[in-house]
Amino acid sequence: MQSIFITGASGCVGHYVLERLARSTDPTDPSQPAYHLYVLVRDPRKLRWPIPATAAITILEGDLLQIDDHADLLSQMQGVIHLAAAWGDAAMAEAINVRQTLRLFQRLDPSVCQKILYFSTASLLNPYNQPLAIAGRSGTAYIQSKYEMLMRRSEVALVDRMITLYPTLLFGGSALHPYSHITAGLKDVIRWLDLLRFLQLSASFHFIHAEDIANMVAYLLEQPIAQSDLVLGNPPLTLNQSIEQVCAFFKKRIYFRIPLPIDWLTSIAWLLRVELSEWDRYCIQHRHFVYQTVDANSFGLSSRFQSLHQILDAYL
Repeated sequence: MQSIFITGASGCVGHYVLERLARSTDPTDPSQPAYHLYVLVRDPRKLRWPIPATAAITILEGDLLQIDDHADLLSQMQGVIHLAAAWGDAAMAEAINVRQTLRLFQRLDPSVCQKILYFSTASLLNPYNQPLAIAGRSGTAYIQSKYEMLMRRSEVALVDRMITLYPTLLFGGSALHPYSHITAGLKDVIRWLDLLRFLQLSASFHFIHAEDIANMVAYLLEQPIAQSDLVLGNPPLTLNQSIEQVCAFFKKRIYFRIPLPIDWLTSIAWLLRVELSEWDRYCIQHRHFVYQTVDANSFGLSSRFQSLHQILDAYL
């Protein structure tokens, strides 16, 4: 049985990962769990998934700011899955996403720990999966801190055993899993469908479901894969294709489409007196968020969420 330390389990992806790994069994003795999961959470009450009594899970109440309290335990871990992150305040984002993340990794014993799965964000990357300097210069506090951590990961003694995962647009959620922001807002977007179906805008994106991410995490833990950078996403969709597919799902016809020039977006922002940052302007000008991605199929895994139709069927 391997000892695995997990952060961020109270989030959407974290719930799916915790549930998936808790179901894993020892290949030599299927009656025994494959992992003893040590789960660091600030508030255990946020864990919606009912943990089975038979699961080898130890809940550790706390956060990354007190990571040194778990130094002895971390030195015994054979693997780490680091999902926790701070999003808003710049000082907290730097503290959690950079300083304490490095501290966490520095507490691991190179003679014991075999693998680190570290979650970042695809927003840091260009279409060739290379870091974007502008992300570190003018991105949001979250993006800037994640960029800094990417630039500093060579400081980690176990960097050669670190797999950095960059999720794209995230779907996920159920009665037993917190909903991702995109999934939670899906119904609000659909309310605008009668207008959106007649507009045309050049943009592209990938999406991935948290269930698929959890299955890929389990696969990566089990396979002898060394340092890697993997962008997680299904094949890209254009915004126009996605609107067409949503309209087909709801059986709404598209009679015509009006091209929406990109200049309109900046003009609307000016009319509404919205000040656009350098990062905002970059994202408007570079609207095709397309990367070199892997998905469940890349690892020979099955998936229930490969198409937008399957997402809509599950949540609407």
